[in-house]
Amino acid sequence: MSDRIIVWAKVWGIAATQGAMTLCWVIYNLYFPILLVQFGFSKEFAVTLLIVENALEAFIEPLFGAIADNQQQKIGSKIPLISLGIGMSSVLFILLPIVVIFTTPTEIWRWVLPALAVIWASAMAIFRAPTMALLRQTAPTNKLPQAASILSLVGGVVGAFRFDAYGVIISLGAGFAFAIGSIALLAAGAMLRWLNPPGFPKIKDRQPQKEPESNLKFVLVFLTGISVAWSLRFLIPTVNNFLTLEWGEAYTKIAMTLFFVGLGLTALPVGKIATKWGNSRGILFGCGLTIISSHLVKNLDVSSAKIALILIIIIGFSFVLNGAIPFVLALINKSRSGFGLGVYFGGLSAGVSFFDIVFKNLMKLSSDFNLTGSTLALLLIILWILLSSNFE
Repeated sequence: MSDRIIVWAKVWGIAATQGAMTLCWVIYNLYFPILLVQFGFSKEFAVTLLIVENALEAFIEPLFGAIADNQQQKIGSKIPLISLGIGMSSVLFILLPIVVIFTTPTEIWRWVLPALAVIWASAMAIFRAPTMALLRQTAPTNKLPQAASILSLVGGVVGAFRFDAYGVIISLGAGFAFAIGSIALLAAGAMLRWLNPPGFPKIKDRQPQKEPESNLKFVLVFLTGISVAWSLRFLIPTVNNFLTLEWGEAYTKIAMTLFFVGLGLTALPVGKIATKWGNSRGILFGCGLTIISSHLVKNLDVSSAKIALILIIIIGFSFVLNGAIPFVLALINKSRSGFGLGVYFGGLSAGVSFFDIVFKNLMKLSSDFNLTGSTLALLLIILWILLSSNFE
């Protein structure tokens, strides 16, 4: 591959799959608690299910990432495994409302719904790492941040729906809403397969690595995933509190929607800048910028200055989020890219699960807890990036 070429068509195929996955999770998180209540469970039970799902994903993601790498070496493509995961997820997703609509929640039968939800979440974890690992085939290492910016754009814009689209999604009805997610996932999978037709393994892909990959690399990747998860879970409430104090609760949802759309849009220039600077430097800069800006927002009273600082937080955090996948792909050997990203996403899931068990209740103790937590999480990311330089 030329050092100047990014295969944009394939990048958009990966981004479409990312967008469809995000849409399914938005629909699931908004609608599934309602389905649980209809089946005699409490809304709080949905939180417990999410913890279980994330804990399972922490193991499933690396496992199927490794299987995808093995498949790549044997048949020259990760697409068959990705297609299997997408097909399973699409069918299971549409079954969730069907179970509620067409069955009666008896004492035994009602447990089918949460069991089906856990199986669906596990199926979604099968193909995430292999799909994102395809990004390694679309661009040279130094241009991965620019290629990843399209994924960040699509993920940020679609993910923003969670804040201000509750009424719209609920008004669609369970069957129609879940059908949209299922069809979107199938369509994205078909597009991805069309753009990445199964091929034959190259001779160099069949050759074993001369030097085994250091396990410390995967430890760093896992810790990075945990730290990114914590930075997200702490920073979002921090920004939410800033915006609520500034604009009032009536406009908080709109403001948070704009915040996530902003994260997606700024990924485009941020990706280009990180490509010029180097991705690791971009992440370090983004962490520092986010930490400084978030503390300044808390201590300033001028409204215009606060809005400007929130925009700076968006730019800084965009460097972090957009740079995470390219960081892993650059650190880990290409032949183990699926496993590397599986370890990263496993760290993300483990971080979210741990956060919901331990930190969520502690957040109620102090208004400064979120800000402190996000700062520490970003400092940890800085530490892992600096330590990774030992492997370059």
